[in-house]
Amino acid sequence: MARRGLLKIMDKEGKFLIYCIERYRQKKGLNGADVIALFNQYGIMEFVRQFFELLHLNSDEFIVKEIDDYIAEQKAGLPQINIPPTARQIQTF
Repeated sequence: MARRGLLKIMDKEGKFLIYCIERYRQKKGLNGADVIALFNQYGIMEFVRQFFELLHLNSDEFIVKEIDDYIAEQKAGLPQINIPPTARQIQTF
């Protein structure tokens, strides 16, 4: 019952973020704590919230790939820019 109350007050981006955490955990075979640590380290939670409108319309595979691509960009030290994921793919020249 407490969980149902929490979900009622959570916004749609928050619910989707939980969905992304679970999908990423399952696809990568990680535990929840490791996914949360990874998402915190690379700013994935903000990334998911920022691009919610684009990400939530796509498949689990697309979402996981976008998260992996974003993490790779962060590891490579590429600057953070506010370009949607599909546009980021086009911007590589």
